[in-house]
Amino acid sequence: MALASGEALSASDRAYDWTRLKILDGSFADGSMISESDVSEPLGISRTPVREAFLRLEHDGTLKVYPKRGALIIPITARDMRDVLEARLLVESWAVSVVAGGRGRESLVETLRSLLDRLERAAGEQMVLEYQEADRSFHEAIVAATENGILDVFYQSLRDRQLRMGAVALAKHEERHGSIVDEHLQITDAISRGDVDDAISIVRIHIGHTREALDVRN
Repeated sequence: MALASGEALSASDRAYDWTRLKILDGSFADGSMISESDVSEPLGISRTPVREAFLRLEHDGTLKVYPKRGALIIPITARDMRDVLEARLLVESWAVSVVAGGRGRESLVETLRSLLDRLERAAGEQMVLEYQEADRSFHEAIVAATENGILDVFYQSLRDRQLRMGAVALAKHEERHGSIVDEHLQITDAISRGDVDDAISIVRIHIGHTREALDVRN
């Protein structure tokens, strides 16, 4: 994911973005402790903006801050995975039913096909984080197209947990790249045809495969 230029970001923003990406790509492992100097030194900034960034990440549910000791990267638990997948199933099944059954699908389908190209390119070049971001953006575009602001904000709140879960799933099943791209293509085609039942069915299958890859049980 591209970040804004350093000039456009405050030191706190830079620390937040950099730390978040290190957590998402696994450089900072789940369950590990990180210190303010782990961030301030590579970025060449003071510890004060890092402290602010840690507090923001704590608010996001990513870190647990321990004053004067550092911050714990909160692991994604089996319960977290189950809850996120159940939330996705509810929101995304409803979202595709709305957009596939509504008018003006052409613009959304164009966006989805562009994201599919990005997904395929990232898979081919083994750009793991870019792949995960394109995957997540695909589903976000569908939810946003419903124009339900409350659900859109809620769905956005799942973003980082979903990205971290995706990294776990792909680490376990690298062969899933191709099938994930194909499932996204099927979802796009169903929306393009206005086939509500097929769109819902494919979304349910897609999320079910993610559940299987993560070995999440009901």
